[in-house]
Amino acid sequence: MQDFLLGTSGYDYPEWKGVFYPPDLKRQDFLTFYSTVFNALELNFSFYGMPMPHQMRSFYERSEGRLSFSVKANRALTHEAGRDWKETAREFQQAVKELLEKDALCAVLFQFPEHFHYTRENRLYLADLLAEFNDFPCVVEFRHRDWVRESVFAGLEERGAGLVFCDMPKLGNLPNLASEFAGSVVEPVETTHNLPFFGKTAYIRLHGRNALAWYSKEDVSSGEQNGSARYRYDYSDDELREFVPVIQSSIGAGKRTAVFFNNHPDGSGARNAKRLGEMMGILNC
Repeated sequence: MQDFLLGTSGYDYPEWKGVFYPPDLKRQDFLTFYSTVFNALELNFSFYGMPMPHQMRSFYERSEGRLSFSVKANRALTHEAGRDWKETAREFQQAVKELLEKDALCAVLFQFPEHFHYTRENRLYLADLLAEFNDFPCVVEFRHRDWVRESVFAGLEERGAGLVFCDMPKLGNLPNLASEFAGSVVEPVETTHNLPFFGKTAYIRLHGRNALAWYSKEDVSSGEQNGSARYRYDYSDDELREFVPVIQSSIGAGKRTAVFFNNHPDGSGARNAKRLGEMMGILNC
């Protein structure tokens, strides 16, 4: 597995034709084309529905073994966990095991919602969840800054899990670790940890900085219902350059570094990822 992984959150977007994909490219060939440009892909469909082993096998085969995959954990493990969550975990593991055995799994991504607060009950659940996934490379994304504390970092490190550094609007309780270490104007986090190098993998997710649409029910710029609208954002070259020294330092420290763009509307994620790759001196990831 390579030291620098670069890609987007999802790939199967018809609106990317003419922006990233050739206009005449068939949808069934999207993944193969994608794998000739980037070397990593974050799969998000697994959050909405339980992935199946044959799907993971298909992703690997259609990308001709060129991609390293991050697979987002199903919502039944992060947003709607019930008493039978361990059964759900085992079902999820059976699917992603296909990629793990092929050395094509860079991470299982546990993205928790903003209402997943720093409580004793939630801390115990997270510890049990990571223990259940002990044999898998795991990264955790928090959407509430109460989790940004030394004890949490130590707990993740002890369990071999990584911390996701997100770039997103500076709003309310949203943590914004990626921007902080890229030099953006955000409040500093008081910690002695060298956060960019925390865990086995430095994992960065760029969600965009569309503050106006983040909490609104519809995108104020287009009027469309909010879902993906909050991720409608196109990073400027100056904003992308903020991340280059962080990535270079992380790689220099011997960390596998993964960067995924989640600002997929209008093909911005693919454009921005390609531009960052150029800035890193990588023509073909």
